[in-house]
Amino acid sequence: MLKTAGTLVFVRREWRFLLFGLLLAFWSGPGQTFVISLVGGHIRAEFGLSHGSFGAIYTAATLVCAAMLWKAGPLVDRLPLRQFAFKVALIMIAAMVAFGFVQGPITLFFGIIAVRFMGQGMMNHISLTAMARRYEAERGRAIAIATFGYPIGEAVFPPVVVAMLTIMDWRFIWPVLAAVMAITLLPVMSRLIHHTKAQDGHGAEELAALDEDARHWTRAEMLRDRKFYMLAPTAMAPSAIFTGVFFHQVYLVTSKGWSFEWWSLSFSIFALAAVIGGIITGILVDRFRARRLVPYVLLPLSVGIYIFAVSTSEFYVAPIMFALGLGAGCLNPVLSSLWAELYGTRHLGAIRAVATVVMVFGSALGPVFMGWALDAEVTLSVIVYTSIALVIACALLAKIALMTR
Repeated sequence: MLKTAGTLVFVRREWRFLLFGLLLAFWSGPGQTFVISLVGGHIRAEFGLSHGSFGAIYTAATLVCAAMLWKAGPLVDRLPLRQFAFKVALIMIAAMVAFGFVQGPITLFFGIIAVRFMGQGMMNHISLTAMARRYEAERGRAIAIATFGYPIGEAVFPPVVVAMLTIMDWRFIWPVLAAVMAITLLPVMSRLIHHTKAQDGHGAEELAALDEDARHWTRAEMLRDRKFYMLAPTAMAPSAIFTGVFFHQVYLVTSKGWSFEWWSLSFSIFALAAVIGGIITGILVDRFRARRLVPYVLLPLSVGIYIFAVSTSEFYVAPIMFALGLGAGCLNPVLSSLWAELYGTRHLGAIRAVATVVMVFGSALGPVFMGWALDAEVTLSVIVYTSIALVIACALLAKIALMTR
């Protein structure tokens, strides 16, 4: 029986710190593909970019973000969480304002770097590292609850942005979102970060002073472990597939003759399914451990993209979004807990930075390869079946990796 009652007690007890993680995850949204892609058509039209060229700019910017995250990620191991998170949020707000003033492909490139690095990169990294480090027995649930911020963002941002596009230019959307973020996040952050007695994990300062028997790998040691390279594709593949689909979602949906307004509204179904997937998976992680669940975590994603490829009616938007949302909700509780289980928490910021770089690298590949495929008139079915084959290969590789010592 799933321990739902225990989860409710946990939430009531730890709601402040969980809300901190959730808010960071939510406000990483403007740096995520599902938001940027909503104005992608307007950007391409204004700057005269093809699917492939816009995808190439996006990919190049995302790869730069990955390189920056490699260096910046370990800062969460060394700097006080309260001050570090506040400064990152401030820079994200400034980046969102600046994105509304890009004037061409070059400034677009740097604008994407700014919002992607601070949003998808650092805010996401801080949120998940903090949850994985502060909790041990309830790590899966803590990560799952914090990552509710992603589906909430996926439910809120698309319809809001689409509605705003009907009354204002795409450039004005970004300063508006920045102002709302400043009002809703900055005033409450310092009140949510306190370390409570009920948190059985440790912050970076406490871990540095501990002489524990448990092994805590350094990043250099992890990079010499072959299991990491066998597990990395499982982190990379869903990021590439999700980002590729959502980056080109306007074109893919309209090319099927479906209403994009209905598609954007259906993100609420995606969000609900992500919450369900996160809750269930978080409880399962705490009960069975993440390493036992990794080979199966990509199954809902495969189902969702398969339905998307073969369906012909808008009726299927709801099950597509449900399957994709379920897949998205399953990922973070499993993968973020996995690195802590395998490599410890003392250097978790540095280790998660590598895993996040892998994920960001996947998100960089998705848009450009799918853009090239669309420019070459490769059918959606071929793209999807290739993606499913990749998912199966990742699952088998993860299974083999976790069978070895």
